[in-house]
Amino acid sequence: MDNMLKLRTKNQIFKYEVPLTGCGIHDSTFTLDFEEGIYRQNDLVGLIRDVVPYFSLTQSELEELEISELHRRSFTRISDARKQSKGDYGELLLYLILSIFYDVPKFVTKARLRSITREQIKGFDCAHFSLDGEKVTLWLGEAKFHKTLSNAISSALESLTEHIGDKNRIKSELRLLGGEIEINKSLDENAYYKLKSYVDGGKSLDSIDIAVPVLLTYDSKYISSCNGNKSTSIKSEPFLSEVKKELQTHFETIYKKTWPEDKNIRLVFFLFPFESVTELKEKIEMVEMAMRF
Repeated sequence: MDNMLKLRTKNQIFKYEVPLTGCGIHDSTFTLDFEEGIYRQNDLVGLIRDVVPYFSLTQSELEELEISELHRRSFTRISDARKQSKGDYGELLLYLILSIFYDVPKFVTKARLRSITREQIKGFDCAHFSLDGEKVTLWLGEAKFHKTLSNAISSALESLTEHIGDKNRIKSELRLLGGEIEINKSLDENAYYKLKSYVDGGKSLDSIDIAVPVLLTYDSKYISSCNGNKSTSIKSEPFLSEVKKELQTHFETIYKKTWPEDKNIRLVFFLFPFESVTELKEKIEMVEMAMRF
């Protein structure tokens, strides 16, 4: 991703820094900010539009394609399923969070692996990795772009129980991903072979560290109530304390569920409240329809 897009992302998406109880130490919440009392969902639409090529194209395609072909091809890799049932933009938000806030790059462009554009991405929603000396961690995530947290949680729980509960399924996906590892600007030859040894190098799953970031979106009652209030700031009261109350309740709900467990697999929850997920999806779909042609 180019430096200007990284800068725009950091100027539009913010990590909520107020300490919370009842959540995991690696869990996080992300919000937009306000301008003239308006939660900046419309600005996020423009950011999403410009990030699509980095999300859906490989490094070599980004370097080789002409500008006009680059945008057309990148949007044809977005599912053309109905907006209510497609998950691409939740996956793109997860890609942004991992890439920008955690410095965890992708190693496979999963959007490229569809056989038809109407189907959703199979298996985990992303394939990222991090290196810490000799240690490799695979980040295989799940994104649920819903307007109610209860639906997002239920859908994530169903998907993760299916993915994590079957070790053969994980091994099968890693074998598939192993043949698709991309050499990009952040991955030198030594790192490539180290990563490949963890993905399809015959290692026991017991010796592979897997982080599963779970992005859950929802319509926030409090954020909606702020609409039109020009004094609202995400850095001051009452926003900080009111959102904290909302998040505490939501994390309690998350952790009341029985999530699949394994000694080398850890779940990391990311919450992202919006004023209206439905309106956001509608505006993204309008942009997508124009960019396909």
